[in-house]
Amino acid sequence: MQATLDAITEDLHRLRAQSLLPALEAGLNEQQIQAFHHGDGPCLVLAGAGSGKTTVLTRRVARLLAEGAAPERLFVATFTKKAADQMKERLARLLGEGGDAIVEKLWIGTFHAHCLRILKHEWAHLYGKAGYFQLADENWQVRVAKAILGDKDWMARGLPSPPFGLNVAYDPKGALSAVSAVKNRGHDVAEAERAFREHEPDWADSAIQTLCKFWRCYEQAKQAKFDLLAKKPSRRLDFDDLLIETLRLLQEHKDVREKYQRHFQYVLIDETQDTSRVQWEISRLLCAGHGNIFIVGDVGQAIYSFRGCSPEATVGQYGGAYPNGAIIRLPANYRSSATIVRAANELIGRAGIDARYRLAMAATQGEGDAPSRHEHATAEDEAQWVAETLKGLQSCGAMLQDCAVLFRTNAYSRALEEAFVQGGVPYVLQGALGFYARREVRDLCAFLQLTVERDSPAADEAVRRVLNVPSRKFGKPTHFLGHAFVAEVETQAARQGCSLYKILQAGQFKTSQGLAVKDFRDMIKDIHGAGEGAEERLRAARALGYDEWLLREEGHVEDEGNSRLDNLEELCVAARAFPSPKDFLDFVAAQNRPKEGEEAGDAVEMMTIHRAKGLEWPNVFVVGFAFGMLPHHRSLRWQDEDRTQLLADSIEEERRLAYVALTRAKSRVYLSWPLQHQTRALTRSPFLAEMPSLGPDAETPE
Repeated sequence: MQATLDAITEDLHRLRAQSLLPALEAGLNEQQIQAFHHGDGPCLVLAGAGSGKTTVLTRRVARLLAEGAAPERLFVATFTKKAADQMKERLARLLGEGGDAIVEKLWIGTFHAHCLRILKHEWAHLYGKAGYFQLADENWQVRVAKAILGDKDWMARGLPSPPFGLNVAYDPKGALSAVSAVKNRGHDVAEAERAFREHEPDWADSAIQTLCKFWRCYEQAKQAKFDLLAKKPSRRLDFDDLLIETLRLLQEHKDVREKYQRHFQYVLIDETQDTSRVQWEISRLLCAGHGNIFIVGDVGQAIYSFRGCSPEATVGQYGGAYPNGAIIRLPANYRSSATIVRAANELIGRAGIDARYRLAMAATQGEGDAPSRHEHATAEDEAQWVAETLKGLQSCGAMLQDCAVLFRTNAYSRALEEAFVQGGVPYVLQGALGFYARREVRDLCAFLQLTVERDSPAADEAVRRVLNVPSRKFGKPTHFLGHAFVAEVETQAARQGCSLYKILQAGQFKTSQGLAVKDFRDMIKDIHGAGEGAEERLRAARALGYDEWLLREEGHVEDEGNSRLDNLEELCVAARAFPSPKDFLDFVAAQNRPKEGEEAGDAVEMMTIHRAKGLEWPNVFVVGFAFGMLPHHRSLRWQDEDRTQLLADSIEEERRLAYVALTRAKSRVYLSWPLQHQTRALTRSPFLAEMPSLGPDAETPE
């Protein structure tokens, strides 16, 4: 009877596959069909920009399902949750009636989501009891990092030392990022020093030792007895731990390993070049029994080393791990014009990519316009030119939503935002607040406001923002007044009908509070006395302790290499152009004012190159295409103390970033750069010389 049922089921699967296959194959080229039909065993698909890799991967999953693979036995890993959701939607449409129900049973999502799911089921195998764990989210991590690095007599008062109270001035988010990067490379805290030296060979010994201490304390702080933020103490796992503990589970527990090896029939991984060594090892273990691993990637687009991702440790290991594994190339670029593809191939051709995994793209579109190059005196001139060029494209019938402006770091958006506002060019800044809405920018403007005028709603807001920001000039124990104190000042101001600063001047406080208020008022006086110009006062606020406080509280480095200190420097440079602090504050207020009646439908998109990964537009402006910006100065390493000989491998990822930026464009690419940005003189990016098809000269707008 069972044999009869199995035969009927097999016949049904065969009929379903026969009905779906023609539609799933439709429009695929020869190489895509080869990847689509690949049978069992390992397969690496090298898929370049615009090659239709997502289409191939999605249709391959649909083919496996149509041919009878149980959805719960497919392990599909995507780079982001958004990518997973989009793939689910596409799969449901491809499968037709009942597709939603099938897709819901798939293991499809990020590695972190998959590992969390496994650990919830298998936690007892790690600790011998059911127990439970909590996720150490970003908020928990930052608060704990501050307590670890902070002064034990202040930041970590009443907490055990160690793990808390190192009293070290170090960026908490920078420390967490460094730990995350080495953990994703497979390192354990026991080998911390070697791990950090491999991660950043140029770091000083003092920084290495600080990070080693921090990492040891951080791992200790995640133990239940030290969990200072949990209502019920528990084991904490951060997002990296989800991967590491899953790998450990699979390595050390044979029964669990074999259970999941039997469970997963196929392992499919997207964006493999941006996975970590730990993720690679998890993937290999899951498919060790059958070898049905299907990975898609492009080493030329690997841009996340700061997260511990390494193409050398993932794609680069494929040949050694699977010497008889298939390698399929998808070279056809369906996105960009032939001239853009040619320049992009020249650029990435200079990268140190293993010949086995190198991929030259073949254009399928017509020649089109060659990428143009434009040199400008300043970043403000460049921004003005971009705004005028966009308006010119618009007047010729182009939609602004078909245009993107890409930059290396978010701080670079300042001049562009100003030029777009002044020129009436609608824009959307993706992945970041507008420049003048960023916390550190608003804080510094609050100090400036209190040197200009102190008895207005704007001044009241400034007091709320910066009253608890310490000055380097005064002692730590007296500077922090707390939110309750601010609330009391607000109550008194409302009762007396005056400004918050008037209440602070009245001085009716406890002794410790009075000292702290005096410190704050003296700080405002010192900033005011720094000079008549807005720039002088902003720089005084930074020198009096704001930068140091920002380092401790927020960290100066954000994700994707963005720097809060770069934002502050941009603010100081912007203030230079105004005759008085009041004029600058009026300008800032205008930038932050909501634009009434503005339609958001047709607007140019602005974002970092990292955020642009996977997206495309007809027209792309890559701004700041200068040495020190792209490649970025924080990525550069030198062979000599005089900085005359650049280490070639220090700009490998920066070159890949430039390649990603170039290949976002369908029709036109504009490469532009200033000769001066902030206080630095710049030169054109060396990547321009690596694209000889562009010709020797750049246009210099008047």
